Amino acid sequence: MTAGAIVDEPPLFARVVVDLEPRHLDRTFDYRVGDDVRPTIRVGSRVEVVFAGRRRFGLVADLGTTTDLDQARVRPLRRVLGEHAWASPDDLDLFRWAAARWASPLAHVVRHALPKRVVAVEAAAARAGWYPGEDAPGRRAAREAVLPESLAGWDPYGGATLLTELAAGRPSLHWWWPTADEEVPSRIVELVLAVQAGGRGVLLVTPGPRSVMADAVAAATGAVDVREAKDRALYRAWLEARHGRAGVVIGERGVAFWPVERLGLVIVEEEASAAHKEQRSPRHHVREVALERARRAGAIGLLTGSVPSAGLRALLKTGRVTALRASRDAERRAAPAVSVAPLDPVPTRLPSRGVKALRAATRAGRYGVVLASQRGEGSALSCTSCATMARCERCDALLVRTLDRSGRLDCPRCHHRTTSSWRCPGCGGAELVALAAGARLLGNELARTFDVRVEVLEGYAPDVPPPPAVLVMTRGSVTPAAPGPVGAVILGDLERLAGRPRLDAAEDTLRLAMTLAGWSRQHGVTDAPTLVPVRDGDHGMVRALVAWEPDLFWEAETRRRAPLRFPPVGTIINVDVPTGGPALELPERIGDVLTRRLTGGMTRHQVRTGDRVAAADAIQRIAAGWSADGITDVRVDVEPVDVT
Repeated sequence: MTAGAIVDEPPLFARVVVDLEPRHLDRTFDYRVGDDVRPTIRVGSRVEVVFAGRRRFGLVADLGTTTDLDQARVRPLRRVLGEHAWASPDDLDLFRWAAARWASPLAHVVRHALPKRVVAVEAAAARAGWYPGEDAPGRRAAREAVLPESLAGWDPYGGATLLTELAAGRPSLHWWWPTADEEVPSRIVELVLAVQAGGRGVLLVTPGPRSVMADAVAAATGAVDVREAKDRALYRAWLEARHGRAGVVIGERGVAFWPVERLGLVIVEEEASAAHKEQRSPRHHVREVALERARRAGAIGLLTGSVPSAGLRALLKTGRVTALRASRDAERRAAPAVSVAPLDPVPTRLPSRGVKALRAATRAGRYGVVLASQRGEGSALSCTSCATMARCERCDALLVRTLDRSGRLDCPRCHHRTTSSWRCPGCGGAELVALAAGARLLGNELARTFDVRVEVLEGYAPDVPPPPAVLVMTRGSVTPAAPGPVGAVILGDLERLAGRPRLDAAEDTLRLAMTLAGWSRQHGVTDAPTLVPVRDGDHGMVRALVAWEPDLFWEAETRRRAPLRFPPVGTIINVDVPTGGPALELPERIGDVLTRRLTGGMTRHQVRTGDRVAAADAIQRIAAGWSADGITDVRVDVEPVDVT
């Protein structure tokens, strides 16, 4: 070869995951890499392509010098978006795992995992000197593990085991149930700092933007915190994480797939929260993503919460996740004093013991907390004398008060309105009371009883007045941490909450009750009572609450669900198709299929299976076949949170 001779490089082809909706197009497509984009393209690059005459975004899954297509017909890539890899090969493997785990097209996972690009952010990072390039100045250097000798606050839960596993680089997956009087934010900060000391990264996922735990970690570590961040700030934070400049990342569900260099700890706060479940395809759950990431990285996966979800219960029983709990004696010593207060046959708001407890709490300068089962004023009505329910004379549905306060009643089912004031068919009485008072009605009644402020808290993260005060709360306003010293907790209407037409109603109610009861042991309070006004003191949920033992609930609940293969015994998969579309048929060995009509022109095929992997794979292939036949509006939800 003579000097100065030009060497022709072989053609280069990119296999691209194109952002497409139809399931039958869930594969990579080959594109030719032109000389103009060749210097910057790599596996994991985000690119713009033309597909079916339209511009689309995609992610490069592989690069090679060959293609199975006629090279002359392979379209060229239009451009590369950014001079960085958006996903590493390990990230791509994780995306493929998630697509199979939740029976979703890979393109849907990629869409959720990657943020919206903001070019101005890249320009600012380039001026700062750390973008582009994998070895740009400012990249956080990997360090040898320098772990503390102990995690003193974690000793009751097995802190030595955590340190040993982390130092050895072994994955360890845990559910942590702290004692009721534990300083949870302090323990989490202690663990995060230990992981940081070893030169490894941390990912903390919270169920909502307000989190005392996340606030404490952010203050102690200078974490990249993207709770409530908008596009520009979100992309900058993601880019910093991609380039190893973020040692600790805090955010909500959307950060589950974020890159964190040398990941050593993944925390999911309140793992049972429905907010951790994505409601758009791929409909993944943060819990499972976090555990898988910890497993792959040789990291600690830590799930927090009081009562495990059905999904976590299954993982605990199989040993995939282990429980970090104090000794039973320590749990009992720290547990709140929960007692049952039987209700009279005639509906009452609160037992006299409850009123006395609230009054004692406010006189001591603390909060008195009352749980209401619903917002507003309540709906179901009954006679104050004999407890007979007010029912429609035409269809027997429960009647509600009219908005005009005329004394007449409306039927929400057949829309019949009584022509005169209601009279009880049992005793002739004319006085009605809401069987389960809504928060506002209960608050109005308590305001006439107490000489301190009574505040009704119905919304998410409400403003709480200073103590002393009586707080009437619905479940949406309850947070893991108490707003201040709590002197009494009245858990009203638990049976009504547990009786909602949802599979998880009882476990959700127990979780809520344990959170509120736990408030009575925070802020140094040790003598606050928790009362549970119920008619059935033998309800499994109530027994577990009084004993302060979630296993007691799950042992009974698992036996009840086992014959139907409901979680945690089996898995539920919902497949929604347009009404009139094809029926879902699966081999009997995979699972049962129950079909029912939904509103909005959809039909739901609910699969109950003991083999999630086989069922998800079969549904994935069936849905792809339907898509090829033109039926593209198919929604698959593996392990839905709202089973009814």
